[in-house]
Amino acid sequence: MKLPDFSDQVATVRCEPSGREAKVVTGTTLLDAVQQVGLPLGQGCDGVAICGFCHLRVLEGGGNLSPAGAEERKVLASLHGEADRRLACCARVEGDVVVTADYWNGA
Repeated sequence: MKLPDFSDQVATVRCEPSGREAKVVTGTTLLDAVQQVGLPLGQGCDGVAICGFCHLRVLEGGGNLSPAGAEERKVLASLHGEADRRLACCARVEGDVVVTADYWNGA
């Protein structure tokens, strides 16, 4: 009996500039991945896509995130977010991705 290949269900989230990485099960939010590596991430709404404090810039692998829903797009538009921005509480990891936050330079 052949065991299933679970490698397709695991993705790497790398946080720059620290280079910290989290191996996560696909479907995990970026918020959970960032918390796993211990980096600070703003959050004021308990992850319900209201405040926008958890926005990240996607450096690589943007296509490996779930599509942005209407609420996320609305919040990002209110922040004048560029196309490479995503809310960590909304974006679900579907493959390898590299992200950063404006304030991680010293982390």
